[in-house]
Amino acid sequence: MTQSNSKPPGTTSDKEFGVAVASAQAAVAGLSDKYIGWVNDDLKRLDAAIAGVTDGANADALRAVYGVAHDIKGQGSTFGYHLITDIGQLLCRYTERAIEHKKVERAVIDAHVEALRTVVDNRIQGPAGELGREIIDALKGVAERSFA
Repeated sequence: MTQSNSKPPGTTSDKEFGVAVASAQAAVAGLSDKYIGWVNDDLKRLDAAIAGVTDGANADALRAVYGVAHDIKGQGSTFGYHLITDIGQLLCRYTERAIEHKKVERAVIDAHVEALRTVVDNRIQGPAGELGREIIDALKGVAERSFA
């Protein structure tokens, strides 16, 4: 029995695959500049959702905050803004817990939004090393203390 090195019809060569991957990476890189505009629009939506949140509990307003935070976290890493994804995830967790505990501190939400704005305004891409860890640790701490 002889083995054939030919590929089944409809499959691509390694070279064609490499070209397709490079093309997709270039497309994402081209959208990266637009992402800052998109995330700033999302931050405006987040501000509008937060306007309904007061200290205490307002499940509908918190669900609106969660929805926008979820959108923000879903896009960050795609465009190289890993901290945006991480902060968005923390904000999602905080709003879930706030709904569950029927308790929210607006200052905790505001701290997350301020952190998001700092990352966007300063174009902090990647995991940001020690700075990124400090931001995440500080947000986790303030969220935990709010439920203590």
